[in-house]
Formats: sequence, C-alpha cells, structure tokens
Amino acid sequence: MNLERMEELLFYRNLLETDFVQDLKADAPYASLSRLFQNYSTMPKETNLWHIFLADFLLQDENSLSLSAEKKGWEHFSYPEFIQREMEILYSLYHLNLSFFFPKEQKAIDSVFKGKAAKTEHFPSYSYEAQLLSFNNKLEAAKDALEFSSILEMEYKEHGVGLFRCHSAFSLEQENLFGTSSSEYYLKGLPLQKYPGFSTLLGYEKEISALKENTEAFLAGKKANHVLLYGDAGTGKSSCMKALLEEYQSKGLRFVSLFKKDLEGIPFLLQTLRERPYSFILYFDDLSFENFEVEYKLLKAVMEGGLEGRADNILLYATSNRRHLVKENLSDKNDIEYQEDLHHSDTTEEKLSLADRFGLSILFQKPAYTLYQKIVLSLANKYKLSISEEKLLTMANAWSIRRGAATGRTAEQFIQSLLVQKKD
Repeated sequence: MNLERMEELLFYRNLLETDFVQDLKADAPYASLSRLFQNYSTMPKETNLWHIFLADFLLQDENSLSLSAEKKGWEHFSYPEFIQREMEILYSLYHLNLSFFFPKEQKAIDSVFKGKAAKTEHFPSYSYEAQLLSFNNKLEAAKDALEFSSILEMEYKEHGVGLFRCHSAFSLEQENLFGTSSSEYYLKGLPLQKYPGFSTLLGYEKEISALKENTEAFLAGKKANHVLLYGDAGTGKSSCMKALLEEYQSKGLRFVSLFKKDLEGIPFLLQTLRERPYSFILYFDDLSFENFEVEYKLLKAVMEGGLEGRADNILLYATSNRRHLVKENLSDKNDIEYQEDLHHSDTTEEKLSLADRFGLSILFQKPAYTLYQKIVLSLANKYKLSISEEKLLTMANAWSIRRGAATGRTAEQFIQSLLVQKKD
C-alpha cells in the first residue's frame, strides 16, 4: 500500500493538508523528514516517528467522527459501516513503512520508521508528550483495524480530542482579519504544567473545602455556583485556583484565563464551549472595576444567561481584593445629592448587584502571625534550608516588618530570598 489511499479518507481528510504529507506528495521526502525531526526531536530514539506523527494527528483532528466519539461514542453514529472503512485505511497507513521514500539512506532511515513502543518515563507524566507516547504505544499493540478502532474510540471518550484534549488551560486571543479593520476571537492552549497542590496552602482548610465541594458538584453535572474568592492580598486566592486545576484537570476541568479586556469575547466562548463534554471555568484573576468602567454590566448578563439560558458546563470563578468588585465612594450613600439619581441608593445597589451574582463568596483573610511562622517553617523544610528554627523565625519576623505584611505570599518571598543566597 502507498499514500494514494489517503485520498479515500472521508472523516480524517485534514491529514492530506498537513505539511508532512504535502511534502511527500510534492516529491520532497527530505523536507518531510526534516519536519519530523523538528516536531518530534525530543522523542526517545527507538520511537517510530511516522507512528508518532499519525498518533499526534489523530489526537488533535476535530472532525465529525472524532467529536462524535468524544461526546457519546460511536454506537450512535449514523453510518457505522463507514467507521470501519475509515479505520481500515488508518490502520494500513499507520503500518506503512516510509523507508522506500529514501532508498539512498536505507540503513539510517530504518531507525526513524521502524521503531517500536517507547517508555513514557522519558517525560513528566502530566506532559502532552507522555500522553502522546502512551496513546501511540496502545496503537502499536493493536492487532487489527477493529482493535485500532476500539483504542481510538476509547481515547476520545475518556480524554477528548483536539485543543481541549491537549491542553487544560487557555487564553482568549484576537486575530485581525486580513484586509479589514475587524478581528475574530480564538482560544490558545497554554503549555501543560504541574501546579502546586492544596497541601501547600496552610491555614485555609475551611475555605478550600467550600471551593472543592462546589467544583466537585459542577464536575458531577449537579447545580453549582459562580465563585468569588475575595480578601486580603497575598493570602493564596490565585494559588487556590491553580491548585484547583491541578487536582481536577484529569476529571475534565478546563480553565479559560480572562482579563477585563476579554469581556466582549465571552459570547464567543459560550458558543464555543457549551457543546463540548468538559467542565469549563472562566477565570478572572484580580477582578475589579473603577467607577467609570461599566463593563461589569455585561458580566452580569453573562452570568445569568441570555435567551439561550445558562450553559450547564460553564461557570465563572474570580479572585479580587474587593468584596463588591466595583469601587464604592462615599457619594454613593447620598446619590441624590451627588449623582442626581431619582431613587435613593440606586447607585449603590447597581454596584452591589455584580457581587450578588456569585452564589458562593469565600473570604480569605490575613493569617494569624503564628500561622505565618508555620508557613515559613513548612517552606524551609520543603526546600531543605539548613537554618535553625530560632534564627529562621527571627529573620522572617524582620522580613515581614519590612514588607508590611505577614501572609503566605510574604513567607514565600522570604524563603525565595534565602534560596537566592543559598550556596550549593
């Protein structure tokens, strides 16, 4: 079999448009080989790079068949006979030996196209590379097209496909449309990484428990609230959100990191996310509004849902140093005199109405000084600092006085300063 059978693909036709295949079809095999080396140079030496390329494509290609499997499997697909046909083609392509494209390099090229399954320990377990290797190892073990199909369907059902399968956190970006003054939104996947867990957040067990309980209900498809974490700076609100993603991303939790400038893009997000089988949190870090900013009114409407109703798989989580998010003035208490409002207190109620839409508000207060000391000692132990407890706490006290605060952030900054000075 050669590459010509690719033309018979019905659902995975995007394979034909990949640069690698385009180069092969243009009789430029060395350009194709160069792309493999550039894209998969970190893979273990024994890996078959053609297999890795195809496995990577299968994990990322969003088409009617892969999206159907992601949502509810292929048992409900209208044309099952075409699934088997597609899998037979893919299975044959997967086992195609591309060495014949390089007759002059036969000995060297065998190491590229005749490799076998590789160990995933080569990469951190949370990385996409480790997940790709693991998936490819399963495909390597498939004895026929039917088993190949079952592996692919199960992968889609358990882990999804495309952007949301390959990333757990995203940013909202804008791209200018060529030749026009308008732009369109798109989601950009952020690199997979390991975040510190909840065990690093000492003294906030009650607050963390409330946050986890709401999030677990959300992941289980039950009713859950929008969440506001508010309170003193440096108390771990943002760290709490990262720990949340670390703990639940394997269970389908996805974060979209947003800023105030992104508010107009939320309708795009709702349209894009509501039909995908993941649980999405639209995350605003350090959210607050000044008096002259009225964008918070758009946020209120989004949280309640429009005519389409509120999406069951989307919630809004925010952190803020302000309880009510919108700056309040003394003049708000006497808005008839200062603002000429017809009804007394309308201004105040308008500003409070945004915070009221967060069904769960969790207060993070500055820790007691003894807890600050406990955090310092815990961090010192984590980084194996060989300083006596008495000296360490004396230095930590002086540091907190200079910084004007004794919080978890202050403790972490203090330990970081010691690590900078530490000699190996």
